[in-house]
Order: sequence, then structure tokens, then C-alpha cells
Amino acid sequence: MIFKLAKLSSLSVPFIEIFLGITGLLILFTLVFGLWNKKSPSPGMKEIVVRIYSWWIILFLIIFVFLLPGDFATIVTAFFTFVALREFLTKLEVTKHFRKTILYVYLTIPLQFYFAKYGSQHIFNAFIPIYMFFLIAMRNIVLGNYKNYLEFNGKVFWVLMLIVFGFSQVSFLRHQTIIGGYEGGSELLILLILFLTQFNDVLQFLWGKTMGRNKLSPNISPNKTTEGFLGAAFTLAAITAGLASYLPFASRWEAALFGLLLSTFGLFGDLNMSAVKRDLGVKDMDDLIPGHGGILDRLDSISFTLPFTVQYLIIRGYL
Repeated sequence: MIFKLAKLSSLSVPFIEIFLGITGLLILFTLVFGLWNKKSPSPGMKEIVVRIYSWWIILFLIIFVFLLPGDFATIVTAFFTFVALREFLTKLEVTKHFRKTILYVYLTIPLQFYFAKYGSQHIFNAFIPIYMFFLIAMRNIVLGNYKNYLEFNGKVFWVLMLIVFGFSQVSFLRHQTIIGGYEGGSELLILLILFLTQFNDVLQFLWGKTMGRNKLSPNISPNKTTEGFLGAAFTLAAITAGLASYLPFASRWEAALFGLLLSTFGLFGDLNMSAVKRDLGVKDMDDLIPGHGGILDRLDSISFTLPFTVQYLIIRGYL
């Protein structure tokens, strides 16, 4: 208990302010959208209500992880990554002669998270895109596995990038993000990225509901509209500009640009997972939380926005 109080007191004042603000918004959203769903139920509204409930879980998980010692926090994050990876791999039809390679895929998780905390920026960013790209191919070649070779390698490499590389960004941001002059700290940055990504989904729904006319991607996600995307993108840009003092950027204009890009990557993260599920012929990736789906169903947008954030910070010279 004393340890947790000490850890809580180490969180920055900006973090506490944003946390209280997010909690207040979640209470408001829970009441408003819960009543809206009862009066005018629809598939889109049901999805928003489910997402809001999942935000409560995510918010408390974030605080729980931040209160853990560094190594334990990394292990917990890696465990959730393992669950998400397993969700995906169980949906793939892996033929018997490729199953030995799957072990190497799972072993990627501890290595990637080790590099996220202790490795250089280069090895963290190159391990999966380059070294695992070679290793998976060489492993199957040594075993003489050529039937469905291209399909298996492509799917597995895509899964590693989407899940292991994507989710490990949380540990990298927490342990290796030191931005000069930024008082918020890595915990605040992670909290903001996760919340803004999820809030973007609500904005897309609201703008699409009120102004939506043109379907953005009718074959993949019929409820997404061009107007919903544009409205959400510019609204999120305005929000990030207003939150500029809580973000590590040089100006409000850059914060607004970041919000615009974050909204765009969030949209495509959502559409990407929708396309994956349609291709696999499943509604949800798992039933980990009854009625809410699996981890990937709730963190679809984040699988794109987290890697984007890290790469943006690197390109702009903040890391």
C-alpha cells in the first residue's frame, strides 16, 4: 500500500489533471450514450456504448500498470500482447508443417519487450521489421516448408507488425521517452494517445450520425462516412491544439497537425481490423470479455496510432 501511494505521488500534476478530466468525460459519456442507446438503439450506438465500457477497463488497467514497478509493468503489457497474438493466430489456418515456426513467433514477444525497455532505438525499431522478417523465412526454408509458404510468411509477419510491434510501443514510450522540456512525462503521453484515439471513434460516430452522407468504405465498414472522418479529424485537431500544454510539441499548430494525423491513423487502424475480420469471416476476434469481444476488437485503432506516435516523435527529433 505504501509503495502504491509512493508511486501515485510520483505521477505528474498534468497527469492527474488529465486523468480527472478523462474520468469526468467517461462518466458523462456513460450516462448520455447509455440513455441514447435505450431510446434509439442501433448497431452503431451499441458499438459506442461497448467502447465506452471498455474505456473504463482500459483506464483502470493503465493506472494499475503505471503503479507497478517497471519490470512488472512490462510483463503485464507483454502478457496482454500475448493474449492478443493468440487471438489472431487461432483464427489462422496454420498447416501442420508450419506449427514449429509458431514457437518463434511467440518468442518474439519477450525479446521485443526487452528491447523496448533496455535496447537501443535502432534494435527496437528493426527487430521485427528486419530480423524477424529474415528469421521466419529462414526457419521455414530450413524445414523445407514450401507449400503455402508465401501465405504463411505474409500473414505471420503482418500479425507480428500489427500486434507485437504495435503494442510494444507502450513500453518503449514509457521507458525510453525523454523529451526535453516536456513536464508531462511518458505516462501522460501514453494516457493521452490512448484516450484521444478512443475519443476519435466517438467523434467519427457523432459526425457521421449528424452529417454523414457519403460512405467512406462501404465494403469494409458501412457505417463509416467521409463526413464523419473529416469532422472527427478537424475536431480532434482542435482538441489537441487546446491540449498543447499537455503535449510535447513545439507549438499549438503542430499539436493540431498531430491531432489531424492521429485521427487519420486511428480511422485506418479501425478499418484495418474490420477488413481482417471480414477476410477471416469472424465478427469478433475473441470473446475474452462477453459482449465486448477480444483485446484486438477494443484496441483496433490503437494498433496504428501507437506506432505512428513513436515514429512521428522520432522523425520530428523529439526522441
